Amino acid sequence: MRPKQSYCYYVKNAMEASWSGKVAKSLVIFGSGIAITACAYAAFRYWKRRESKSIDEGFEDVSKLEESPERRILVLGLENAGKSTIFAQVTSGTLKSNDVKPTEGFNVTCLHNGGISINIWEIGGSESVRKYWGNFMQDTDLLVFVVDASDLHNLSLAVKEVKTLLGDDRLTRVPILVLANKQDQPGAMSPEEVADALDLGSIPSSKHKVQVLGTQTPPNSHTRHPSIAEVERALLVMSGGN
Repeated sequence: MRPKQSYCYYVKNAMEASWSGKVAKSLVIFGSGIAITACAYAAFRYWKRRESKSIDEGFEDVSKLEESPERRILVLGLENAGKSTIFAQVTSGTLKSNDVKPTEGFNVTCLHNGGISINIWEIGGSESVRKYWGNFMQDTDLLVFVVDASDLHNLSLAVKEVKTLLGDDRLTRVPILVLANKQDQPGAMSPEEVADALDLGSIPSSKHKVQVLGTQTPPNSHTRHPSIAEVERALLVMSGGN
């Protein structure tokens, strides 16, 4: 049984707010039912704090805005790795990849499983945004890193970013889920090959539990690919939200 889905987006559009710390001009909240979810409230609080204080000093640590009993999943990956498409299918069942816009800032998506709120923070992967990834590390229950398995040209950059993340003490003992995405594309590396390229086998089990899944989101499919259901199950189990 899939978790109840209601979700919200806090969208920092690059056309409206710069990543140098300017106050965002748009707060877009979508929800199911009447009640605003805790996720929407967390994003709203962040926006209000920035507006009221006129902060212009770069991103503060927004991850501290959330409260228990919640689980917090951080989704990272290079630009065009397919993060937004995968999690649109996980959270809302959106199947048409053309309907999904790449994340330019960050999206907060909420799932509810039983009495637990699972807040998924998807951060954009462009060069201008990656330098702010460190602002979102604190209090992470699960790190998801999405790799475009068909993009061999940018593989070395993905390796570099993963090594940087693994060196962050705030992520010590945080489980890691690596998604080797675009398995349907010609020349895509297998999940095992992606794991080898990222040198995941060298990570001590005492520091991180690591799982690698192959994923694909065929653009013209009328149903979710089975790999997306596997991702959903892994999110619940590895984040402690099941």
